[in-house]
Amino acid sequence: MLVERLYPPRSRRYNILRDPFTDVGAYMDSIGLIQLFTIWTLTVAGMVMEMGLENRFAYWEWGGWIFGILKLAIVTAFFILILHPKQIWIAGKKRLNEKEFGLHLGIAALLLIFGSLGSKMVLNQVIGILPYLAAFLGGLTIFQFVIEFDQTKGTWYNYHWSKKNFYLMISVSFMFAAVGLGFYFDDPIITSAGVVALPFPVIALIWPSHVRHLQRARFYPLFILAMFLCVRAPWFIVPLAGLFYTLRTVNYFRYGIVYPSFGVDFHS
Repeated sequence: MLVERLYPPRSRRYNILRDPFTDVGAYMDSIGLIQLFTIWTLTVAGMVMEMGLENRFAYWEWGGWIFGILKLAIVTAFFILILHPKQIWIAGKKRLNEKEFGLHLGIAALLLIFGSLGSKMVLNQVIGILPYLAAFLGGLTIFQFVIEFDQTKGTWYNYHWSKKNFYLMISVSFMFAAVGLGFYFDDPIITSAGVVALPFPVIALIWPSHVRHLQRARFYPLFILAMFLCVRAPWFIVPLAGLFYTLRTVNYFRYGIVYPSFGVDFHS
């Protein structure tokens, strides 16, 4: 990361900026800004699904970017003003019980449907969200393992390994279901994303318990789906990149780590 070279940890320039970025980061945490990756991806997934229903071979369409940005603005306000302050969307903060799992599934369905809304609503749009919901559940199950950052050691830990095989088997099953439903509904986006993302929970299931496997399984399936969505809606790269680089720059000055990261371990 360029800022890491310009402002090495513990340098004078780094220390000057650390306090103001710490304040900004605390505010970003208070509104749950990192959760927008999921909220936005679900919304754009609905848009991309609707594009596929109109034209299966839709590719690199920039035309709907204004409508898309407007939808992202609406769901962002919905998340910041309602979902987060009322503690309705809490994935990743704790293990969800059955009611909370169902609530997250319902919100995901609403975001997918909202994203797919165009000039008219058809039954195929409602049915077409099923593989995306299966993929969402596969990813949500991985977030039953709460990963915490130890600032004193600069490392990440998962203190909740109980029922590891149970949750990972559920995740793998939902990923398989997403791929199968994608084939059935002739949706190349979710099918391709599911096939590429499937190995991550499988590896976490097969290999010995290690936090890095969970980091991969939490981050990469969401990233992979978002990138496949950009095949049809390339404008989505812009808000994604803006959020991604804002978060990692702020977190770098707060903790001295590059996070979020494409690496398998989130410490420098």
